[in-house]
Amino acid sequence: MNPSFNITTNTAVAGKPVLLIQVGKQGISFTQLDSDSNTFIAVQVYHFAKFASDNDIADTINDILRAGDFDQQHFKKIFVTWCFDENILVPHEYFEGNDITAMLDLVYGDAAQATVLHEPVLAYSLHSVYRIPVAVKNIFNHWFPFCIQNHQAALMINLGKGNKNLLYCNFYPGLLTVLLRKNGQLQLIQNFEFTTPEDAVYHLLNICRSFETTAEINLILLNLLQKSKQLL
Repeated sequence: MNPSFNITTNTAVAGKPVLLIQVGKQGISFTQLDSDSNTFIAVQVYHFAKFASDNDIADTINDILRAGDFDQQHFKKIFVTWCFDENILVPHEYFEGNDITAMLDLVYGDAAQATVLHEPVLAYSLHSVYRIPVAVKNIFNHWFPFCIQNHQAALMINLGKGNKNLLYCNFYPGLLTVLLRKNGQLQLIQNFEFTTPEDAVYHLLNICRSFETTAEINLILLNLLQKSKQLL
């Protein structure tokens, strides 16, 4: 499988680089960072087929890692950011470790074969509770057993925190990730699938209407916007 983006520099790295991996239904990216100079030295992005199953995604990731000889490379640290849809942010006072699977089942159903994980978001007294497809998690357990893992929701909370009213949208092929902040309070972090630019606009307008946001909200759009920019 060939990458959609493959950017490297000629920068020599004296020590081991840091590897940043981002993976979800839309695809996977690998970014290498020279932490000493705080410089990115390589970026590779792969996009998965739109209706790929969890097993197909896992097989594709395994093929990419094998072709890239990741088992022969040495990294100072490896960070994995999970971008799969099934995530909820639970206030600390309502968090109970024995109930987290039931919480996810209530919101997303119980059909998926997935590994349930959770992490504290201490600055906001929240817990990020999420599921990763078992087939995908097994691949990462094999290749990167000691990686540092987070869900994107836990990492996105601080984005644009200086804006009291913010609609932050990150576009991928057929998917957008949205963060909504209203009156300084976090309202939503969620993935939405779309097929046409009109679908994407509908999701954004529906979010604004559902949360009764004002016309003065700050809108930030990032990433792949070629087909959507005329409508947004």
